[in-house]
Amino acid sequence: MKILFALLLALPGWLQAQPDPLKSPACAQALAGLDAARADARGAQVPALRNQAAQACLGGNPALGRTARVLQAPITVPPPALTPPPLPETMAQPRRPPPPVALARPALPALCDTGGCWASDGGRLRHVGPNLAGPTGMCAQHGGQVLCP
Repeated sequence: MKILFALLLALPGWLQAQPDPLKSPACAQALAGLDAARADARGAQVPALRNQAAQACLGGNPALGRTARVLQAPITVPPPALTPPPLPETMAQPRRPPPPVALARPALPALCDTGGCWASDGGRLRHVGPNLAGPTGMCAQHGGQVLCP
């Protein structure tokens, strides 16, 4: 634990002791030589001067040379080939719409006498007091229409 504490105390001094290679005189000379070679159109010397400037400004091991910085070719991955599963039988065929629903129309009293009325649907409605009764119970009258249960 004491060793770790001592290392942590020494770390700021060690960081300050390391010179910045980009601000070194060797880097400035290498960049000036590279710029001069580009300006004079000395194309054969530019790659060698570029390597010297990179080594002086960025550091590194000169024994590794250029092979240490070779880029890897991009990896190509084929797109996935997805085939959807077959549809079930019920979904493969389009659904047919349901048949239309027949709506029951309210009966209209067509012909009335003292005992009751004959409705437009052919049924007989009996008078029970002031109301009309159908075969299943009392009917409600709304205007000229008769609604029977």
